[in-house]
Amino acid sequence: MLSSSPTGLLHWIHHGLRFGLVGVINTVVGYAVIYAAMLGLGWSAVASNVAGYAVGLCCSFLLNRRFTFASRARMLPEAMRFLFVFAVAWLLNLGVLLASMHWLAVPAVWAQLVAGAFYTCAFFLLSKLFVFRNARSD
Repeated sequence: MLSSSPTGLLHWIHHGLRFGLVGVINTVVGYAVIYAAMLGLGWSAVASNVAGYAVGLCCSFLLNRRFTFASRARMLPEAMRFLFVFAVAWLLNLGVLLASMHWLAVPAVWAQLVAGAFYTCAFFLLSKLFVFRNARSD
């Protein structure tokens, strides 16, 4: 039987779906900032990208903290762990991308999708088990 306990499958699915929804919202916000900065403010593509990702990372942290994991733990330690986990997930993404293209000869378009899937799964698991580990149970 499926359990709604913190380790039960329904609990993981619940958090996974919320994490995915936050990802969609975060993507929209990030791209809105990128294009507003680039087209509206006349910033360079690189500066706009940095701004969009910075805003997106903050948005992701706040939404995941509050909506996905309902954390009430101290914010600063969680934010530091979140940044660390982001870096780990992104480096995994980069490693999978390069390995897929260079060792497995996967076309770059498909390698990006594979790498993105690894990034998302790693970010979710590390967020649940490490970043927001002290969050209350639903």
